[in-house]
Amino acid sequence: MSFLLALIFSLSSNLDNFVIGLTYGVKNERIPLVSNAIIAFITSVVTLISMLGGQLVTQLVPHKVSNELGSIIFILMGTWFICADMLKKQQQKQEKTKTALNFKGAVMLGLLLSINNIGVGILGSITHLNIYLVVALTFITGMMLTYAGNHIGDSVIGKIVGKYNDLISGGLLILLGILSLFFSF
Repeated sequence: MSFLLALIFSLSSNLDNFVIGLTYGVKNERIPLVSNAIIAFITSVVTLISMLGGQLVTQLVPHKVSNELGSIIFILMGTWFICADMLKKQQQKQEKTKTALNFKGAVMLGLLLSINNIGVGILGSITHLNIYLVVALTFITGMMLTYAGNHIGDSVIGKIVGKYNDLISGGLLILLGILSLFFSF
């Protein structure tokens, strides 16, 4: 069960990678493997640091309380993502760049994509997810989602996932919170 929770965690925190890949794919611009790896590496490192920080919190709070608190916060975050998606306009907010994704662009994109991994990483640690499994899955899912989004491009599936990114991510966070409440680690 801990693998499933770590996978759900990684997918929910990396769905933005799919949208970024999709944005480039729509313009027929490929994200090079090295740039994709840089993005995934940065988000993984930020996730690792935030989860290690979350471990400090777990030392101050009893295991059962921290697990329940983290689970409730996951559910609230997921609900927030879904509500925010329902309120935002149908316009795509993603900034489209005309230039190819170089090293500097990949680093900047990696840093931007890792922002939501900070809070989610702390929560993942509080709910006692396996840090190294989460970091490895964050790297793998980050690479796969960016690649998939980039190659799906202008397809119907890509548009649907891009349009409902916050709903899907929020739903995954709610599922993660509910599962964390029932299964202690």
